[in-house]
Amino acid sequence: MTSPSRAPARGGRPLKRLTSLPRALSSLAPWVDAGVFGTAEVHGAEVLTRAASETDPMLQLAAALALWGPLRGHACVDLAMIASMVTTELAVSLATNDTGSAIGDSSDSSDSSDSSDSSDVVFAIASTLPWPALTTWIDELSSSALVRCVTAVDDQPVFDDRPLVLHGTLLYTQRQWVDECGVAGQLLRRARASAGAMLELSPAADALLDRLLPPLDPFDGTPNLQHLAARTAIASRLTVIVGGPGTGKTHTISRTLAVLALDAAECGQPLRVGLAAPTGKAAARLGESIATATAAEMPAGTVPPETSTIHRMLGWRNSATRFRHDAATPLSYDVVVIDEASMVALPLMARLLEAIRPDARLVLVGDPDQLHSIEVGAVLADTVSAAADPTSPLHSLVVRLQRPRRQQLGSPIAPLADAVRDDDPTAALSQLRAGAIDPTDGRPLLTFVDDADPLANNDGGGVRDVVLPALTAAADAARAGAAADALGHFASVRVLCAHRTGRHGAEYWNKAIEQWLLEAVDGAGHGRPARFYPGRALLATRNDQRQRVANGDTGIVIVHPDGVRAAFGTADGLRVLAPAQLERVDTAFATTIHKSQGSEFDTVVVILPPAGSPLVGRELLYTAITRSSRRLVVVGSEAAVAACIRSPSRRVTGLTAALAEC
Repeated sequence: MTSPSRAPARGGRPLKRLTSLPRALSSLAPWVDAGVFGTAEVHGAEVLTRAASETDPMLQLAAALALWGPLRGHACVDLAMIASMVTTELAVSLATNDTGSAIGDSSDSSDSSDSSDSSDVVFAIASTLPWPALTTWIDELSSSALVRCVTAVDDQPVFDDRPLVLHGTLLYTQRQWVDECGVAGQLLRRARASAGAMLELSPAADALLDRLLPPLDPFDGTPNLQHLAARTAIASRLTVIVGGPGTGKTHTISRTLAVLALDAAECGQPLRVGLAAPTGKAAARLGESIATATAAEMPAGTVPPETSTIHRMLGWRNSATRFRHDAATPLSYDVVVIDEASMVALPLMARLLEAIRPDARLVLVGDPDQLHSIEVGAVLADTVSAAADPTSPLHSLVVRLQRPRRQQLGSPIAPLADAVRDDDPTAALSQLRAGAIDPTDGRPLLTFVDDADPLANNDGGGVRDVVLPALTAAADAARAGAAADALGHFASVRVLCAHRTGRHGAEYWNKAIEQWLLEAVDGAGHGRPARFYPGRALLATRNDQRQRVANGDTGIVIVHPDGVRAAFGTADGLRVLAPAQLERVDTAFATTIHKSQGSEFDTVVVILPPAGSPLVGRELLYTAITRSSRRLVVVGSEAAVAACIRSPSRRVTGLTAALAEC
């Protein structure tokens, strides 16, 4: 059974509750009282309906819902299933607003494994909401001056004076409709242009491709999907390369770029390559991987391509929707590669596609089985889904890489990820119970801690012994002023949580880990530490162009000749800043799984929510376990593992259908 996305509104933080309701919108009172609508939806609905002099309660409700959906990651709302969407999101809101108590204090049961009481409350509240009859509602919307009714996707979408768009039972804001139509149109135009392009390589470049990525796998003689992906990227205006960790996505891209660089050099033309990812952390990882992989293969004199965030590539102007590069001022690149494309939201993908030259190659790289963007849409997953149709022009342009058989004998994390992705809880639990030991050092590679409430124990169910050695080493390096060493030790381990708050949440685990660390390095830890103490791990939660620190960058507090400083590893390298220069940071010993996207750690500890939590989800678990490059500890009950695997998320969008319709 699928359910709407479990991504919490606005990155996991509850939306602002409304303290008073305008009299003109009194019809929305049941939804406001139930906690469905907050200030943003009510204020927006007031602006929209007042401008059109609309007083019909059904129109007011539709306007608020059209704004409600994108705040929770949906490109639109489906009026035919809106009651179930709202019920699910109410449960998510309740879960993300849970709070916890002190370490070892099990008195807080708001986030316990027995979630039946809270579920009953949610369903009781949701059942009282007076939803209009669907056919009557559709008829009212169809006759309103607020709503543009459409029967097909707009190939060249434009804005008009109607702020809402109704397509069947899907209701959009005009902004989301235009973006969705724009993305669908751009992708399909590129796909259709690719059908007749078939760009050819020089003989030398062709030979290099066969050497770097042989047509047949040398291990077993089967067709090499990496070779197919490279050929597709070379011959097409659009290529989508997807696969899980260890399938060779970066390896394929680096070799493809080397071949294209040689081909361009043979023609006497430089190859202009743009590499980007949604976050600074993902961009830095991409740059390191590409630089290492292409150093020995690029033609002499070739300047390695630089990586950046997508916002920086487009020329961000402190606006979510306006950039220096657009259709009128396109990017100069011949090849644009976007890594971690599953994290790219619909509006940003629309701006990106507008800014890429029609004759340039676009390569989208990612894992569609991961969590969707924390913002609106699920562009990569929708594109892959649309391409599954053999008649689609996208069909031959999506290449899914498989893990080579010789790698399946290595880390146990890969087959565990496959079992989760393939909806096989029996296989996943079997692997978790079996565990795995590294034969080189005798340390566990895979550990399952079957404990529904690990923080009821002083060692957090054994988590203390897993995380403390690396964090103690990081704190020691931080006190010695060795910023790079401190960041390195800190980056080697992370605790990942589904919840932000509550006993299974990142905030609660951060407090526990902080206490363990202070006890270990100071022999104390009972008093409240200074806000910025050496060894405190930091996470930037806002883009700061002035300091060149991006949302998602991680850092650590160090001792510095000029006083205590915060050292951040960014896409531009090491940044050392005074605490007063930081706009917004959180403690980052533990973080939410959403925040970990685009990152990789040697050791990962996953804290699962209770089986009854609305935050359980297949993509959530898959994303968490694939953040580990070597060692994995999963903490939670067997019921929670099974519940995650059996609960795929669903973003409500129309993009898959639009890609088939255009």
